[in-house]
Amino acid sequence: MKPASDYLSYLQAHAGRFLSDVAVLSEQPNVLIALQAHYTVPAYTRSLFETYDIDFPSTLINAVPKRQSEFLAGRALARAALDRLLDTGVSIAIGEQGSPVWPGGVSGSISHSHGKCLCLVLAGEERLIGIDVEKVATGASLEAILKEALAPQERDRVFQQTRFDPAVLATLIFSAKETIFKALHPVVLQFFGFDAAVFNSIHSDQKLSLSIVHSLHPGIPQNKEILIDFDIDGEFVRTWTMLDRQTLAVQRSARSPAVGLG
Repeated sequence: MKPASDYLSYLQAHAGRFLSDVAVLSEQPNVLIALQAHYTVPAYTRSLFETYDIDFPSTLINAVPKRQSEFLAGRALARAALDRLLDTGVSIAIGEQGSPVWPGGVSGSISHSHGKCLCLVLAGEERLIGIDVEKVATGASLEAILKEALAPQERDRVFQQTRFDPAVLATLIFSAKETIFKALHPVVLQFFGFDAAVFNSIHSDQKLSLSIVHSLHPGIPQNKEILIDFDIDGEFVRTWTMLDRQTLAVQRSARSPAVGLG
């Protein structure tokens, strides 16, 4: 059965064991849409690509079911977002480094973690956007974040503050760095590590302050501060940002509205 013209309604009406709880987190018609869904890896089968009318990429032929299921959930949400925002359902190619290649006229970002998937799409290409979702790390995962994603001074800041549980803040910083990578990748066009951005402080209850400390691109000044929005949703954290492509200023104008994901 092929999806109806309203792809978001199709996903919501055909929620099942694999993809469920498809919801609009934020929407401004013709400007912005953010979607969220849950996906269940054990319920995944490759035939679901046909069910959701998503092309199965040859690059995933040898991928494990978990990776294939993440890809399918993300691309289904992205298609729904594009259909809702632009009234067109177009496929999203895979870039050389695995990142989505969005169609002209939009900027977008996808994230998935432990069965939760997010997609944020904005009309226009003058903004750089990133979104990320992570399950709050514990045990070995938390130790890996503290060791590999945070520098010593960042770890000190995590454990010296009292506003958040250290595990929550460490996960938020990890997520914020993922969001920065996604937002800046269309400009940098190459991989850069966690050490490229450094956590400064909790700017407010809903923002983190980070600085770009490596020379990533002539258009990205070193020590440039970037503010990352965040919220905490049970066991998960979400981070996102929208930056002016030319100045890297956080966008909060009528033309580039704030994203309320809470």
